[in-house]
Amino acid sequence: MSDTLVTNNKATTSSQQCHLCRRADGSQIPYTDLPADLQQLVEANETSHQTDAQVCKDCVAIFTRAQQKLASHTNIFSDSDRAPPTPLRMDADERFTGRDITIAFLDSGFYAHKDLTEPVNRIIAYHSIFTPEDDPTLLQSPDVASWHGMMTSVVAAGNGFLSDGLYKGIAPDANVVLVKIGKTGRIPEENIESGLRWVLAKERRLSHSHSKHLRWWRFRTTLFCTTPLQGC
Repeated sequence: MSDTLVTNNKATTSSQQCHLCRRADGSQIPYTDLPADLQQLVEANETSHQTDAQVCKDCVAIFTRAQQKLASHTNIFSDSDRAPPTPLRMDADERFTGRDITIAFLDSGFYAHKDLTEPVNRIIAYHSIFTPEDDPTLLQSPDVASWHGMMTSVVAAGNGFLSDGLYKGIAPDANVVLVKIGKTGRIPEENIESGLRWVLAKERRLSHSHSKHLRWWRFRTTLFCTTPLQGC
């Protein structure tokens, strides 16, 4: 009897959740009650594909805004109705754009994407742990190891230049520092440590010359602090 009650409670809780954000605030409505065009957009971004799926009022508001934004850029991509911009997906507060903030990225490689360099180049520094001199022209050369760093930096700080401002990142006004610490495959911890120490050494100069704050997060652990990387 107890097992039956637990199972029923789980089923009830699941049926009351929004199938997009997984919250259960009592405001859910069936997908089928949405206008046809909004329903198509919501279903394209929902993974469970359940016939009885429901969505909460907050997600309806987010996707309604996404629909309006996409409708104003119909010339960008033929399938744009299936790809809401990242800030809308995350319901980001539009008041916070990363202005006066510099974000340091450490990855296997980077590329000078136009969403970071146009109309103003916001890549304020580039460093590679593999070369004696930091040559920013290396960012102009495509490389098999560059795609991941380009993706993360543009998702975070791209201004949507190539999409007329539609597909911008969370912090489209932020400056970026790009630090190459790998080539292909797994990045060794000593490479990460080297990159982090370079950022630490340049933190004051980069912060004072380009923006108020160089934003980065220290790797911390309360247990098993056994490597130099964990102590950075």
